[in-house]
Amino acid sequence: MKFKYLASLFSLLIALSLVLAACAPQSAATTEEPAIEPQAPAPTDVPAPTEEPAMPQTDRTGAWVDEVIFTEENSAEAAASQLNAGQLDIYAYTVAEAPVFETVKSSPNLAYSEAAGSSVALMFNPATFASGDLNPFSDQKIREAMHWLVDRDYVVQEIYKGLANPRYSVLSTVFPDYARYADLMRALESKYSYNFEKADAVVTERMTALGAEKVGGIWSYNASPISLQFVIRTEDNRRPIGDYFAGQLELLGFQVERLYKNRTEASPYWVQSDPAEGTWHLYTAGWIAPSIDRDEGDQFSSYFAPRGFGIPLWQVYSPPAEFDEAALKLEGNNFTNIEERRELFEIALPYSMEEAYEIWVVDEVSFSPRIAGLSVAADLAGGTAGSYIWGQTLRLKDQEGGSVRVSQPGILVEPWNPIGGSNWIYDSMPQRGVSDNGTVPDPFTGLALPQRLERAEVTVVEGLPVTSTLDWVDLQFEPEITVPADAWIDWDAATQRFITVGELYPDGLTTKTRTTVYYPEGMFDTVKWHDGSPLSVADFVMSMIMVFDPAKTESAIYDEAAAPGTEGYQSHFRGVRIVSTDPLVIETYDDAFLLDAEVMVSQNQVYPNPTWWPQYTYGEGAWHSLALGVLAETNGELAFSTDKAGALEVEWLSMISGPSLEILGGYLDQAESETYIPFAATLGDFISTDEAADRYATLKDFYGKHNHFWVNTGPFVLDKVFPVEGTLTLRRNEAYPDRADKWARFSAPRIADVELDGAGQVQSGTEAVFDVFVSFNDEPYANADISEVKYLLFNATGDLVASGAAEAVGEGQFQIVLSTDLTSQLDSGSNKLEAIVVPAVVSIPSFASYEFVTTK
Repeated sequence: MKFKYLASLFSLLIALSLVLAACAPQSAATTEEPAIEPQAPAPTDVPAPTEEPAMPQTDRTGAWVDEVIFTEENSAEAAASQLNAGQLDIYAYTVAEAPVFETVKSSPNLAYSEAAGSSVALMFNPATFASGDLNPFSDQKIREAMHWLVDRDYVVQEIYKGLANPRYSVLSTVFPDYARYADLMRALESKYSYNFEKADAVVTERMTALGAEKVGGIWSYNASPISLQFVIRTEDNRRPIGDYFAGQLELLGFQVERLYKNRTEASPYWVQSDPAEGTWHLYTAGWIAPSIDRDEGDQFSSYFAPRGFGIPLWQVYSPPAEFDEAALKLEGNNFTNIEERRELFEIALPYSMEEAYEIWVVDEVSFSPRIAGLSVAADLAGGTAGSYIWGQTLRLKDQEGGSVRVSQPGILVEPWNPIGGSNWIYDSMPQRGVSDNGTVPDPFTGLALPQRLERAEVTVVEGLPVTSTLDWVDLQFEPEITVPADAWIDWDAATQRFITVGELYPDGLTTKTRTTVYYPEGMFDTVKWHDGSPLSVADFVMSMIMVFDPAKTESAIYDEAAAPGTEGYQSHFRGVRIVSTDPLVIETYDDAFLLDAEVMVSQNQVYPNPTWWPQYTYGEGAWHSLALGVLAETNGELAFSTDKAGALEVEWLSMISGPSLEILGGYLDQAESETYIPFAATLGDFISTDEAADRYATLKDFYGKHNHFWVNTGPFVLDKVFPVEGTLTLRRNEAYPDRADKWARFSAPRIADVELDGAGQVQSGTEAVFDVFVSFNDEPYANADISEVKYLLFNATGDLVASGAAEAVGEGQFQIVLSTDLTSQLDSGSNKLEAIVVPAVVSIPSFASYEFVTTK
């Protein structure tokens, strides 16, 4: 059945939201909010249309469709109407609005893909304001108190009508680490559950200590009322969430000015402004994980350290030394076993809740609607918009070719450039359609799959907790790994040359990992940039240089916002070496590792990674198109990052629209006349003057035809950009080397259904046995496809008293045995047993809970 699995997933996630709510202790504190009645949609109402047959094999290369037209539609309700009327083909947004879900699932003309990777958080500006005005959120204790001010269950039930899960921390509630550390999370969820009176007490104590006073019930400072500037997004449920939280702040005694903004209007506040200017205090943030994150250890650095994001706001963050050290170790997996990793989480999780630069509110249970005759490989985390292979799999039923109309809540939100451009999902979706990668994440498991790569070898020091699942990666263990003396480990921006390991470490250097990637023979003959230029080794070397050069003070394009990220990377990076240029073979040496060998190769698609494919943080880039930006920034006319653009008061570089195009066009003329080779002391060994001349000539032809410089290698070409109209058009790349059916194998993800059963009453001091039944589509789940089944036991007061592993007793059947010693520790009353199932074939865990009474 084509969409039968949606019932399973929505059932699981809605049930999970109720489980999480039930596990949080009820607070005696109340507000003036009305009582909530659960209104979660019944999963049995989800229809199960028949599954489409797989498209037969084809000789067609590139995309199945000829054209994709992107437009903007802010309203999910309006988008559903347009889909029904045949005016739109797919709404590529993770919608979590219950009325729209009812409309979509009841229409025979519509289908949908599910996603579990979208979240909503409250982001705070922690800066001390230059004006001298008091910023309450510059105080750590006040930020922490905001946890107690949010009734997450209220938000889930009243605003989302059940299409969300309460979320408390940086860890997604549907990714593996949440299940791995469920006991730690339950304790934090208990500590930070809704408690208005506690929030009020902490805020009162700290505001008084900061010199503020309440006058007529309103907080004032230096005889002036404190007015919080609250930037509230308007396109989705963040508007009612913002209104709800603004009301809570007003109950505390703050004046709140609600600044209702769409994504374009909000960006100048939280992305581009200097936080010390004090133009805003808090923001309703929304995040999406485009793919399943199997290792969220790096999230502490991403959200709580300056190296996490090169924008002005993040540069204000100042985490405590112990927290930052733990975050850096988790970012690079600087531990030797799983026990040490847990110890680092035990440090980082509480600190992240206390520092509270951001506090999470919900994980959305989302869907992306489309017409029933359209199929696409959607990611379980990021949905259609987050899929790395949507461009290769988008197709109209029983058809090769055709045009598809895609709409999103935004388009062309911020400038596109690969080094420091737009981070918006609305921009990254079309970017993924026109780009390619060395690897792509499996949309169901998050494990990396080879896209341009042929194979990889991962070698780690003996004892490290690394495993492999897929046969394209060969995992080996060695007692010691020595870094070759000729490997590049650093960059001299003054001489524009790499520094070798032998130069920096004449006595030698060892490391924890070596990742060797093998690209196929003939790749440089078959893979071409969209302007017709052949891919070359120089494109890979350019991606290596750009890791380092912008972070070096001697560089002509130095950007202080780039320095923290590079410094963090260099804390574990130990060298890179090009072993062979044709076929291309590259070795990367690193003290950082990940738990999955496949993900070590891809680093979760985060730049830089050991594939060294020229896929930068914000898009794919050819050396010759990036060279124009290097020239423009060197001469102070444009800047790759918004941080530097703001500091220099120049244009934020855009390769697709705006004033940047004329400037870049001028530098294209200069580069062509000079046969300019960037970083010539190094790249000159890989680029001939003839190649440089050819590249600039083909780029000039491309610019004349398409009026932009976004040159990629993916299945679509960015054809036309219309910034005023808010549309863009992608055309099939006829030179793309892969067959259209390369990724046709992805169908229904096997989300596990879990049932927990046992005695309703247990006498203290007697053994108790509970059964866990795991299934998919009403069939027992194969034990070989289950990584782990574990349990948590909570007593009548909500305290965690035991955890352990369930034992398999049959296919899809497990048992939890509570010993006589364990049940004797339970007082009379109601207890809760929770089962957590972690499948191997999908990376979203499943939960079930069961209540029983103990008697003496």
